Amino acid sequence: MRSLFAVLTVLLMTLGGLSAGATQADPRLDSLFDQLKKTTNAREADGIERQIWSIWMEAGAEDLNILMRQGTVAMAERDFPLAMESFDALIALAPDMAEAWNKRATLHYLMQNFEASVADVQQTLALEPRHFGAIVGMGMIYDQLGDQAAALKAFEQGLKINPHMETILEKSKKIAQELRDRNI
Repeated sequence: MRSLFAVLTVLLMTLGGLSAGATQADPRLDSLFDQLKKTTNAREADGIERQIWSIWMEAGAEDLNILMRQGTVAMAERDFPLAMESFDALIALAPDMAEAWNKRATLHYLMQNFEASVADVQQTLALEPRHFGAIVGMGMIYDQLGDQAAALKAFEQGLKINPHMETILEKSKKIAQELRDRNI
């Protein structure tokens, strides 16, 4: 299966014509991010967030979208080798797609390969500095590594972009309290 997948990836690369849409440059995003910050309606915020994720997930070519879906499903099913192969191929074919890097960062995190996860998060943020998922992901890495101050800083940065992440807001409050308790 893997060799067939590798051959397919090379074939796709040599055929050309597969340029990923720079999804993070989608003109709808600026408006969606503005709306996300301004809304006080939780249901509306959820809808806006889903629209942002949907735009980020679209690679601009069906072959690339297949790789994204395949990697995402494989990761959810904990088939980490197939997920890695899918995201590696997607990044090779669409290196300017922030969400491809973010997905691989998430995979590295799940595999507890934190150094590689950090590197991919940094690439994600170089391509899309507003990627609240990647920013929060960095916070999760810091938290896992025991650096609560850095985790809190990342969570707060993510919440400035998307203030509607309730789980992260609660986690931030808990970490802030723990840090205050330590400094007493």
